[in-house]
Amino acid sequence: MAYEERAPIAAVQPTGIAPGWLRRALGALVVALIAIAVLAVLVVFATRSAWQLLGVGRGLVSPEFYPYSGLLVLLGTTLGQFAGWAGGSALLVYLWRRLTQRPLTPRVVQVAVSLVYLGMAVLPILVYHVLFGPPLAGLPRPGLEAWVRTHHPDAYALLFPGHRVVDFSVIPLAIAVLALVWSSKERLVRHFGLQTLVLFLILATSFAVALSLAIHSTLVHIRLG
Repeated sequence: MAYEERAPIAAVQPTGIAPGWLRRALGALVVALIAIAVLAVLVVFATRSAWQLLGVGRGLVSPEFYPYSGLLVLLGTTLGQFAGWAGGSALLVYLWRRLTQRPLTPRVVQVAVSLVYLGMAVLPILVYHVLFGPPLAGLPRPGLEAWVRTHHPDAYALLFPGHRVVDFSVIPLAIAVLALVWSSKERLVRHFGLQTLVLFLILATSFAVALSLAIHSTLVHIRLG
């Protein structure tokens, strides 16, 4: 009789798992987004002249507002990349279930989020360097680096030594994300701090890709300007 009384309680427990997980995930996402927004503000306003040179919104906003418009574009690109990862992962899981008619397992989710993440982290920078890097590298630029260093030292720090750091930062970020996704398993669903860390690292990868594209665009603009 005692077993019969406990059974309904046990049967109700699973219904609370999904809402609880969703609340934790949304909370972790908010924390990670705030951290990335603060990081973006620090980077942009520590390198204001780089965004002046890029001139996002030229003709639409005054030059003194270029860092602000650059910040908006940088954050928008970061969030767009992240949304693409989330949507692409969900789509891959959905297609797998439709095509195989098999139950969803943690391993399937791990594979989906990892594959889409690697595409997001690697493809944009790789495609740029393979398709556009060689012809742009051949453009004449005598004295360009010295001119930027002399007249825009904060931009120089981002556009030249910082350029490689940003491009290669996706490697340790990718290693960290994949290691956490594949080692944490069920803990990733239950642990708020772990969820926050993984989401922050994924957003940081999106931010690195967005910042890399902004750096490349600025260098192209200077060379062609």
